[in-house]
Amino acid sequence: MHRIAMVMLGMITLSMPAQDVLDYDTFMRWISDYHPIPKQAELTARIGRESVKAARGGFDPVAFASINEKVYNEISYYQRQTYGVDIPTWGGLSVHGMMERNDGVYLNPEKLVPNSGLLSAGLTLNIGQGLLIDERRRALFQAKAFEQQTIAEQRKILNNLYFEATNIYWQWALAEENYRVLERGLDVTLERFEGIKQSFLQGELPAIDTVEAYSQIQNILFRLREQENRRYIMRQLVSTFTWTEGGMPMELNETSVPEPLSGMPKTPEIGEPYAQLNNHPELMELENRRDILNVERRWKAEQLKPILFLRYNLLSEDFNVNDHAFFQNNYSLGGGFVFPLFLRKERGNLNIVKSELKQIDFERDLIQLQLRNELDAELNSLRITDEQVTIFQDNVRNLAQLLRAEQTRFEIGESSIFLINARETSLIDGQVTLNRTKANYLINQAKVKLAAGIGWQVFE
Repeated sequence: MHRIAMVMLGMITLSMPAQDVLDYDTFMRWISDYHPIPKQAELTARIGRESVKAARGGFDPVAFASINEKVYNEISYYQRQTYGVDIPTWGGLSVHGMMERNDGVYLNPEKLVPNSGLLSAGLTLNIGQGLLIDERRRALFQAKAFEQQTIAEQRKILNNLYFEATNIYWQWALAEENYRVLERGLDVTLERFEGIKQSFLQGELPAIDTVEAYSQIQNILFRLREQENRRYIMRQLVSTFTWTEGGMPMELNETSVPEPLSGMPKTPEIGEPYAQLNNHPELMELENRRDILNVERRWKAEQLKPILFLRYNLLSEDFNVNDHAFFQNNYSLGGGFVFPLFLRKERGNLNIVKSELKQIDFERDLIQLQLRNELDAELNSLRITDEQVTIFQDNVRNLAQLLRAEQTRFEIGESSIFLINARETSLIDGQVTLNRTKANYLINQAKVKLAAGIGWQVFE
């Protein structure tokens, strides 16, 4: 047993190389800078920005041109050339300019223009359907709401990543802290075993005491090996969050350790958590969906109006139009009117959108209540865990004092190795429980931020 104990002590000594501390703040900045999920979340927001850009393209001026020619049996039936530009504007008004050059033996008389060509400039105005909102404005309004929705989605992705990374980090810190507790316990037990063995050799203690002391070594060593495996698993999980600047996965070294739990570092203050709920990504997503549907409702209501438009073009051979009266000479004027008699399609589509808006209102009320209750529960858990840390800190001090007292009693012959082992096991269990409670406290802080919807701020 002496040789086995020395081998164990040697194993513990050799397993303590120089350690590199990866503190929590550095770990989170590392994730923010190099992890692929923040980059993916940024691309999600970029999709929203590009959607707005694409929708704004509906108001871009459009140039057009057409050339048509017909020649048959060496006769030029017609040659028609049209060049122009159309400029849509915000209020259902479209401005356009055009030049025509037409010629030919069998040209339609309507298409006759001066030899130098005919210039026209005019307006098209929707005075019924499309005056308040049209397809272009509908697309732009919905794209802006979608952009805000992608920002909410980005925040939700970062919230989940923040909590997952925080949870794994403090679980790793817990595994490392418990390993050190058991490691120190093994050192003390080995030292006690050596003392008891020497007392046995000198005839002061019975042989059964050495067996009892060695049994404690085996118990702690078994738990230490279990914790060593747990520590390895958690380090591997932490490695899933560490990436290089070049975007490659990176495993942590065996010498890498988290910051200790003993200092109980506080996460940044989150202010009044209930005040943050209105900006929760879940609610923001619903609000943006509601905005998109509101635009759709306006568009469906607009379709209850008749299609009524006017088109006016001023005609001239040159750009000098001062001598032309708008409605007396050299102009073209037109318009149109379309209106379904029953409006069943339009009224049905409008009622569908209104029903969808009511569904979102009900969903928002439900989610708002759920989020508030979840935040209540997390804040209560944080408060309880904080109290538990204080209780167990006192408990561990008391257990350590009881162990010292039991050792003193053993030295004067009033106790036994069995009672010392029991006190020592209770102390180790208390220290492990205290570490778990500290880790839970730090994880609960992250849960509060996640429930309030502001975990993503750590990445900004």
